Amino acid sequence: MIVLIGEVAKRLDIPVDTLRYYDRIGLVSPMRHGQTRRYREEDIRRLRAIRKMKQLMFSLDEIRALLAADEQVDRSMATGCADVAAMEALLDLVRVKLGEIEAMEDNLRWVKAELERLVAKIEGAMSGALVGGGRSG
Repeated sequence: MIVLIGEVAKRLDIPVDTLRYYDRIGLVSPMRHGQTRRYREEDIRRLRAIRKMKQLMFSLDEIRALLAADEQVDRSMATGCADVAAMEALLDLVRVKLGEIEAMEDNLRWVKAELERLVAKIEGAMSGALVGGGRSG
């Protein structure tokens, strides 16, 4: 299925200008018919991945490197000849990013626990105020 830029922008909640920028820098380069960008499902999957990584505060350079690594592995598997040194370098890069994400997960778990504690504290204070008739307003 082919989708035009406006539909992609709406579907993924990504500004059209951002999609054009990604195309300009080669991050996602959809097919073209004249000046019209035509996005395939593969492009949309890639844009979803980019959006998720951006939400995790990956830089565009980091995203580009990870997507390039994924493509390089696909090419190596398709041709049957892997550049072992390049693969090891890519593996190191991916492991570093994985470690960073695991650290983010730990931080998110801690923040979530603190927010849950605060919710319970507020709810306890509110129920105490309601029982004690201390409601103000």
